[in-house]
Amino acid sequence: MSGIAHDGVAERKAALALLFDRSAPDYERVGVEHFNDLGRRLVGRAKVTAGQRVLDVGCGTGAVLVPAARAAGPDGEVIGVDLSGGMVARAQEEAALQGLRQARAVVGDAESVVLDGVPTAPGSFDTVLAGISLFFFPRPEVAAARYRELLKPGGQFAVSWWGRPDPRWDPVFAASAPYGRGPSSHTLPEESPFRSVDAFHTMLNEAGFAEAETVEEDCVTHFADPEQWWRWVWSTAGRQFWETVPDDKREEAVGAVYAVLDTLKAPDGSLTSTSKVRFTVAKRY
Repeated sequence: MSGIAHDGVAERKAALALLFDRSAPDYERVGVEHFNDLGRRLVGRAKVTAGQRVLDVGCGTGAVLVPAARAAGPDGEVIGVDLSGGMVARAQEEAALQGLRQARAVVGDAESVVLDGVPTAPGSFDTVLAGISLFFFPRPEVAAARYRELLKPGGQFAVSWWGRPDPRWDPVFAASAPYGRGPSSHTLPEESPFRSVDAFHTMLNEAGFAEAETVEEDCVTHFADPEQWWRWVWSTAGRQFWETVPDDKREEAVGAVYAVLDTLKAPDGSLTSTSKVRFTVAKRY
C-alpha cells in the first residue's frame, strides 16, 4: 500500500481505531436502539441465505455480524473485521452469547482485508456487508475494489450509509459547532462519494460493480430525555467532535445545545430524531 505514510492514511486509520476503542465499552449500551436495528435491515436487504460465506467490514460490536450469522446458519460462515480491538471483543462476546459458532470477528484493516489465519482468496465470499462504516474509510474506492476481488461472480456488496439527517436537529449541531475544533460526522468533504446516490453509484461502477440500487428509509431514534442523548453521543463516533471542545468551554457548549434540545422535546420530555438511511446493493460480475 504505497503512499500511506505520505498521505496520512495510516495515521487516520490509527486514530479511527482509538476513537472506536474509546466508544466500545458503552456502544449500543445506553438504552437507545439504533445500530442493531440498522444491521438487521441491511442483512434483510442483502438477502443473506443459509450456507453463504459472508464478510462484514467495519463490523463494530456485531450489529451486522449477528443477524448475518443467523441468516447464514450453521452451515455458513460470517467473518467480521474491524480496526478497533475493543469493538471486535464486543462482537466476539455477542456472537458467543448467541451461540453463533459460524461467526467470528478479527482485528484487521477492513479496507485491505489481508488477515492472518483467515482465508481471503479471490472469489471466496458470497456477500460483503458494510453497515454504517464505509464512509469512515480513508479510501472507500480502494476498499470497494478489494471487495469486488473477494466476491464470487454474482456475489453482492451491500452497504448502509447516511442520507439527510433530521433537519429539525440542524440547530442542535449549529449550536455546538463554534465550540469544537474537530470534524463533525454531519459534514462530508466535497470529493466524498457519499454526498449523493449518483456519486456513490459512480464509485461502485468504477470499482467494477454493476446494477447498483439504492433505497432510502427512515431511521427513527428515540431518546428518553436530553441526558440520554448526551450519553448516546459519547457512546458513538459523535464523541470525536466533543473531545475537541476545550474543558473550560464544555459547560457553555452543553448549555447551548440543551437550550435547543428543549425546543425539540415532546410533552413527556423525550426526543426523536428521524434521519434518512440508505441501503445500496450492487453485484459483482
